[in-house]
Amino acid sequence: MNMTRHIRTPLTHLILGLLALQLAGCSESESQPTDSAMPVQQVTVIELLPQDLPAQFEYVGRLEASREVEIRPRITGLIEQRLFEEGSHVEAGQPLFQLDSAPFVARKRVAEAALAEANARLIQAEREVKRLTPLVKALAVSQRDLDDARSTRELNRAGVAAARAELAQAQLDLDYTRVDAPIAGRIGRALQAEGSFVSPTSGPLANLARIDPLYVRFSIAENEQLAIDRQLAEGSLTLPPPDQRRVEVQLADGTIYPLTGPVDFSDYRTDPQTGAYDRRATLPNPDARLSPGQFVKVRIKGGVLPNALAVPQRAVQEDANGKFVYVVGQGEKGMTIAQSKPVEVGQWVDSPDSTEGERLWVIRSGLSAGDQVVIEGTARIFFPGMPIQPQPPVDKTAETSSSAKASSGGER
Repeated sequence: MNMTRHIRTPLTHLILGLLALQLAGCSESESQPTDSAMPVQQVTVIELLPQDLPAQFEYVGRLEASREVEIRPRITGLIEQRLFEEGSHVEAGQPLFQLDSAPFVARKRVAEAALAEANARLIQAEREVKRLTPLVKALAVSQRDLDDARSTRELNRAGVAAARAELAQAQLDLDYTRVDAPIAGRIGRALQAEGSFVSPTSGPLANLARIDPLYVRFSIAENEQLAIDRQLAEGSLTLPPPDQRRVEVQLADGTIYPLTGPVDFSDYRTDPQTGAYDRRATLPNPDARLSPGQFVKVRIKGGVLPNALAVPQRAVQEDANGKFVYVVGQGEKGMTIAQSKPVEVGQWVDSPDSTEGERLWVIRSGLSAGDQVVIEGTARIFFPGMPIQPQPPVDKTAETSSSAKASSGGER
């Protein structure tokens, strides 16, 4: 009996182990759901229809003064007084600096005296000519004497002209002792203080900029410009004429500047350092809200994408193979399933029907008109081919209206 128990015990353990493995395999196979038992996920879909969409192009730009000048002295002298408030607005012709004028006043007086002396010599020469003219006719003096008198008169006339020029130069230098603003605009800080000895080559006294209007400078990469040209040639993009293209700018805090401006310069060549085309727009700045040096987002509007296909941004997914969307398809057993379709996307555009600022992603290839695209519930689709129950989008406007009516009725 003991021998039998010892011999059968290993066989018993072996049989029990095999039975346990078989039972475990059965339970695993029963735990995996079949296609018929797969839970159906509810998703929101839209039917893809071609439509004309507004096209805009966004770039990074920088504001610049429409005109910027360096205030420099035209003469050499000492700065006596600064006549402006730093950082203020100045008008054209407004005095900015006063240089020491005493040496130039003295030089003007010397020039005035030299002119008076030259005039006196001229008068004397004219009298001599007048006196000798009748004497030549009477043969009292020679013709040579009269010719010499006439030459002296001409020399004195030239002397008077030279003296007048010296006086004009002295007056001009005296006027230059007051440095005026050549244009209207915003002036910076004074770069030279009172008492400084300055000259035309000693550097600027201050910088003055015209900030109304402002220039907005931005660049378009060569490959992007080529893509735009290709779309224009294909007819998949239309743009207004160059003289009607306007830009708007978005500031660093996200606000949109209320005034727009035209694109008034497009460089015909690429920058050799950046490989991009330089562009410039002119933007009104009547309230001096904008300042030179600010970085802004530049948007060129007015373009149209005719018969374009676009989906909300949230509908586009991405994996290791690229971007794709889920569309409604039919499974092998007639079930409605989610199919994955790779897509090539284009630019982002604003939805013409959205009131919440929703943006759309233009689909260049991969989808066709009539496709039903999943826009909500993609997180519940664990793999392509999963059963789904498509639902149309909820009309939020109607919901808001119904809520408002219910709230109004409750208050009554």
